[in-house]
Amino acid sequence: MKTLYVDFDEEKIAANLDEVVPLFPLDNVVFFPNTVLPLHIFEERYKEMIEDSTNSNNLICMSLMYDSSKGNQDSSNIAKIGCVGRIISNEETDEGRKNIILYGISRIKIDEIIYTKPYRQAKINIVSQTKSSDSIPLSKRITDLTSEWNLLLEDYNENYKIKVDPDASLSKLTDSLSSIVVTSTNERQWFLEETNEAKRALKLIETLESRIDYLMGKIELPDKDSESIN
Repeated sequence: MKTLYVDFDEEKIAANLDEVVPLFPLDNVVFFPNTVLPLHIFEERYKEMIEDSTNSNNLICMSLMYDSSKGNQDSSNIAKIGCVGRIISNEETDEGRKNIILYGISRIKIDEIIYTKPYRQAKINIVSQTKSSDSIPLSKRITDLTSEWNLLLEDYNENYKIKVDPDASLSKLTDSLSSIVVTSTNERQWFLEETNEAKRALKLIETLESRIDYLMGKIELPDKDSESIN
C-alpha cells in the first residue's frame, strides 16, 4: 500500500488548490469535508485519473450525479456543489484495480466541467462558510444527543453507536455526523450545500432528535429498577 503524507491543515490546503482538478461524480454519494471516503476504481479512465492526481497534487473533486443514465457529457446532471478531497491512501490490487481513500478538504462550487481527457475535470472555487456565534452550545447539544443515542443502544451492536470527538469544531461535528445519520441522498446534499454553519447544526439536531424519538418507540426501555436494556 502506498500511504501518502497528508497535511490536515484544511485552510492551508484550500488556499493552495489548483483551479482545475479531476472530477469524479457518482450516484448516491455525497462527500463531506472532514470525512473519509474509500473508493474502488476499476474503469480505465478513472485509473488514469488516479495516476494523474497522484503525480500532481493528490486531489479529486467528488460531486453527486443525479442520473448516470443521461450520459457522460450532461453537465446539468452533476451537482454544482461538491467536495474536494485529497488521496491519503492508494493501493493497487493484483487484478489492477485501485483502492483509494479520500479525505475531504473543503466544499467547492463547480464553475465549469472540462471534457478534454478520458475522465472529467472541473474548474472549481472554494465555497465560503458562515461561522456560528453559538458554536459552543450547539456543539454541546449535538454531543449530548449522540450520548443519548448511544445509551439507548448500550446493549446492542457497537456498529450502531455514534463515535464523535467532543473537542471537534462545530463544522467537523456537523459534517461527520451528516454523513452518518442522514440517510436520504437529497438531504445529505442539502447539508453539503448549506453554507451557514448554524443552520446545518440546527437541522442536524432536529434529525438526531427525530431518530432518537423513533428509537425510543422501538426499543423496550428498562424500568427504573433495571440496569440494562432488555
